[in-house]
Amino acid sequence: MSEPGAQYPQLDLLVGEIAGTRSLTPVAARVPALSGDGRFSAHELAQAISSDPALTARVLRLANSPYFSHPRRIGTIRDAVVLLGFHQIRAAALALSVVNGSTDGESAVDEHFWRYSLTVGLVAEVLAHSEPHEAVRPEDAFMAGLLHCIGRLAIQQVRPRILERATLVAGAGEGSVEDAQRSLFGYTDAEVGGALLLEWGFAPVIALAVARWPRCVAQGADGPDYLPAIVARAHDLTVTAGLSDGIIQPAHTAPTCDSSTSPLGPLLEQAGGMDGLARRVSVFIETVSAGH
Repeated sequence: MSEPGAQYPQLDLLVGEIAGTRSLTPVAARVPALSGDGRFSAHELAQAISSDPALTARVLRLANSPYFSHPRRIGTIRDAVVLLGFHQIRAAALALSVVNGSTDGESAVDEHFWRYSLTVGLVAEVLAHSEPHEAVRPEDAFMAGLLHCIGRLAIQQVRPRILERATLVAGAGEGSVEDAQRSLFGYTDAEVGGALLLEWGFAPVIALAVARWPRCVAQGADGPDYLPAIVARAHDLTVTAGLSDGIIQPAHTAPTCDSSTSPLGPLLEQAGGMDGLARRVSVFIETVSAGH
């Protein structure tokens, strides 16, 4: 399977334009490479995060919040990695960096968009836990869900008329916004997101999931489409709960996987249901906003 953007030179130009104005901090750019597969230690992750005082403060604030609900007070990033887990803190640091980096530094986080995206990420993580698959790690499902509309947000910030034009074309016919985008420009905002994540150094499995989720195969897909299918189902469940990204109405998005039956069951109940996830999302947004 080719990488997002490989077939569309015009997509590369747009991604280059976005990357030129929207980049990860130096510390956040290092974190995706720390995979936690045995080659990197908790010390290395803690050291990377601790080199950025602002990110350190946010991670510790989140670690001691109801988002994690850990019984002990966590005083250092090293303690956070040890007590909460390498992958949990790595994902939290990346999420905090991306969400914080999407703002202009003068205003609070775009709560509408990130409330939706964070919910999709948390639902995708629960789905990955409830249906274990050797090719999908729950932390990757969280990141793919969190970032599945990052291309849409980036285009809205850099070239908003692209989305407006595609939405108008889709509204005048029977096709989806994704169909209109591909017809007009040769790529979709999801593919922009996937290519942007590769530019930022995220793992190809996450970038491909972000690029492919709107056209995922049927529920229960295997192979390379398994993670995109999880993201699509998490999107469906989140939209059903009444949330949207605030940029394009859900009714205009491409059909995704059937979510009429959900395997979430006990794991979602342990998380407090959708209301419990909503509370965690609120805590996360408050943590980001507190840094502005």
